[in-house]
Amino acid sequence: IFGGRNGSCGQIYSLICQQDRSFTDPTGSVWSEAEAERRTHLMREQIVQDHPRWNEKRVNEALVELIYTPPRRARMEAVFDFVKASIVRWIQHQPPSVFVAREKKQLTQRIQRVKLELPPPASIYGDEPQLLSKTDVYYERMTNGLIRLRVGGAYVLAARSWFNLIFTFAHEMGHAIDPCELRAMHLSIPAYDRLRGCFLRNGLIAARRTRAECARDDQLSETFADWVAVEITSQALAPFAQEFGGEEVLSAVANSVRDLCDQTDIGGGVPDLEYHPSPQIRIEEIFGRHPSIRSLLGCASFDALPEYCSWETK
Repeated sequence: IFGGRNGSCGQIYSLICQQDRSFTDPTGSVWSEAEAERRTHLMREQIVQDHPRWNEKRVNEALVELIYTPPRRARMEAVFDFVKASIVRWIQHQPPSVFVAREKKQLTQRIQRVKLELPPPASIYGDEPQLLSKTDVYYERMTNGLIRLRVGGAYVLAARSWFNLIFTFAHEMGHAIDPCELRAMHLSIPAYDRLRGCFLRNGLIAARRTRAECARDDQLSETFADWVAVEITSQALAPFAQEFGGEEVLSAVANSVRDLCDQTDIGGGVPDLEYHPSPQIRIEEIFGRHPSIRSLLGCASFDALPEYCSWETK
């Protein structure tokens, strides 16, 4: 549906990010970060205008009621549960040549410990109230052992596509088992060494002279999290593609990573290249070269592709 129509199988980044068009799949669309944050700002301004005597705490509570509605919360919770179960199942299905039983248990326990923190009340984000108006979604391991995932209010408004939610949540949850998290937990798994080598060999991690693994100028954690997110998203897209086709599938695929364009082509900002690969690498190489994604786009037979990294990479 993609390569056969316009010959752009080698230009997935261009298709998703550099055309003046929006994508709406049957589950929804994805606003730009700028648009989502603008609308959140307008909502806050309206609350302040309607209630000029309210303090910031009451304004935040009112904003939370408008954004984190029960239906939206339920949708976030459903995606979170889906992604968590999918990652656990993916780990458990690996052969012994990838993970032995002990390693599967260690990784599964890490994923199972991640908790989703969503308002209301607004005080849940009391240590970071600005998150209520941002598109940030992030994983965080606390000093008390808590592992949590937080979702910015503007992102709740922006991401109406089920597939963007899946990619984003899978990326953040992937950090619970990324190589640097395992290093911090003093865990060593041989399959990770092979995967790291594949990332470097294929240019998915910038091999800079200033790079210190899991420290300065290192993109390993973010590349790994993207790689996990692509796998889980491709699993979610497969049954969808059996029911829908053509433009619906193309839009669902594009919406999965549409917000990754924001850093440059849509939002005009400067991407963080210290810890993240460029948007082009993330979309064209990590996402666009996954065999299942290419198959969904009708690009499975495209020649001259480098290897796609997997747990079983030698």
